[in-house]
Amino acid sequence: ASPGRCTQVRSYKYTSPDDTLLESLFLHRFWACLVRRCIPEWVAPNLLTFVGLLHALAAYALLLVHSPDLNGTAPGWVYVACAWCLFVYQTMDGMDGKQARRVGAGSALGEVVDHGSDAIVSCIYGVFLVDVFGIGLDAGWMLGSQSVYAKWPALFLTTYSRVAFAMDSVVAVYTGKLPVARLDAQELQVVIQLVLLWNAFNTEGVSYWKQMVSLKVFGVENPMPLGAVIVTFGAGAGLFSRLKSTRATLLSSAPPSPHLGPAYAKGPLMIYAKVLSFECVLTASLAYAKQFPLVSLITTVAFGECMIRVMHLRVSDREFNPLSSMYCAAYVAAAAFVPGVADTKITKWTPLGVSAAQTSLVLAVLWEYLGLFAALAQQLTGCLGLPANPFVLRRKQN
Repeated sequence: ASPGRCTQVRSYKYTSPDDTLLESLFLHRFWACLVRRCIPEWVAPNLLTFVGLLHALAAYALLLVHSPDLNGTAPGWVYVACAWCLFVYQTMDGMDGKQARRVGAGSALGEVVDHGSDAIVSCIYGVFLVDVFGIGLDAGWMLGSQSVYAKWPALFLTTYSRVAFAMDSVVAVYTGKLPVARLDAQELQVVIQLVLLWNAFNTEGVSYWKQMVSLKVFGVENPMPLGAVIVTFGAGAGLFSRLKSTRATLLSSAPPSPHLGPAYAKGPLMIYAKVLSFECVLTASLAYAKQFPLVSLITTVAFGECMIRVMHLRVSDREFNPLSSMYCAAYVAAAAFVPGVADTKITKWTPLGVSAAQTSLVLAVLWEYLGLFAALAQQLTGCLGLPANPFVLRRKQN
């Protein structure tokens, strides 16, 4: 790494975000207790983050395999397993920072690992919202079987989960502090875990969330499914919070983060434009996807890669550009045209061709993500004198 970049890395200071409601009530104390009682001091904080990410990916895989249409039809044991895996992710994500402070291992590298994992999991939670509340990829049961908008509810929720994370990330880059509302990601995670368990053990299952409720008290004549009401109000509150923080950032007269170069320090609008233009590609690909599980997976990794680029700008390279990969955009767009195996009879694709295309696209987008992460991790470890392996601690000098 160049001397200028190393200066940027060494001068980077992490600012803790505000606590959410559940964090201040009990989560911080719960995580701290687990760290003291269960985690040896030789365990690297990044290893905790990675273990949590693996559990979230396991839940994601289970859901897509057993409920590919995201209509809440997975077996009960799948929802129990997913709830457990997501609980482990949330717990590890809360413990890694406390372990870092405990062993004095806090660094920009840890924030990159944590933020890169959170970016991927934010996409995963959007998919779970569609499934656990019974929305489904085809909401014709709710909007009418002939409705041209049948796919929009699922598309909105999966897109919203990414856009919300991206908007928060841009604010963090420009101001140096991640905006967190009083009711935020921690509360969402707990709600989804509880709903997963409800669907697993309640005899009605996901049908409970499909029962119609009257909204005349709010001036809405037509009733809506209970699950749709909950996610609409929740997403609306979250969107309001993001728009509020975005507006404050755009109109703020306070100086930007000193880690930004002249091109980006003029205002956050350029960062927003670059990140959200890439999001348009992801959303369009999901809208036209012939095989949602494949496109969802590739979109998730591509979005994580985009957020690693944002972290490059935040902690390492003041002028890092571009903030999205044209290769990832191409892979996501190509995945939208890959048919499902069941559709090969009405297309010119063979089952072998479909499998080859799926494997190639997944490996290609993973290569982009891992290559970019490895390059940034190598730069940070070199500048900070950390072990080349980000999942081990630096040995203490005797």
